[in-house]
Amino acid sequence: MMMLVFAAFALLLIGLELFTGCAMLGWAADKMVVEREKSPGPYWLAITLHTIVGIGFPILFAIYS
Repeated sequence: MMMLVFAAFALLLIGLELFTGCAMLGWAADKMVVEREKSPGPYWLAITLHTIVGIGFPILFAIYS
């Protein structure tokens, strides 16, 4: 159940990232916040990774546990 709550929270965060056009990439990198207009490649990479880690993995763990 906790994994589904985590997936719902991640879905909310990804929705906010898509709405605002800013995504967080890395913990202590030089470019921690990536904007869609300035660098679209890293932005969509961050959205893809957040989707896989934030939604895909928790749903897989919930299904197989």
